[in-house]
Amino acid sequence: MTSHPARTLPALISALVAVALLAAGCAPSTDSSSNSTSKFKGDARLAAQTVEDLQSAADDGDEAQICDELLARAFAGRIAAAGGNCLDGVEEAIKDADSIDMTVESVQVSGDQATARVRLETGKDDRRATFRLVRENRRWKIADL
Repeated sequence: MTSHPARTLPALISALVAVALLAAGCAPSTDSSSNSTSKFKGDARLAAQTVEDLQSAADDGDEAQICDELLARAFAGRIAAAGGNCLDGVEEAIKDADSIDMTVESVQVSGDQATARVRLETGKDDRRATFRLVRENRRWKIADL
């Protein structure tokens, strides 16, 4: 993924707030009717699971899991380089987040990169967001949104 040198700390925090907004709400369930990964197979399912894991970690307030296991190194590094550190940025984003239900609608995989389209249900108008993921150390991680 390409870096965003023009991003400032507020822009990165906004991205993290967006992550937390997407992630806050409901934790993933093993019930296939409520877990949006059940309709995918192979790498697409694993990438979708990363989005579900982000939602669960944010719901649990687990900033360490988000920074260490779910965000790509480059994305977490941009957050740290902007004048803070990943843990503090994610903690702030989660603290300020509202609850939103989300469903992974589609996943496109191309080699070690993937794009997930996610429906956000806010209770008013549904919105859609795009997550970009990369495979690092055999695991899908969120590279940008």
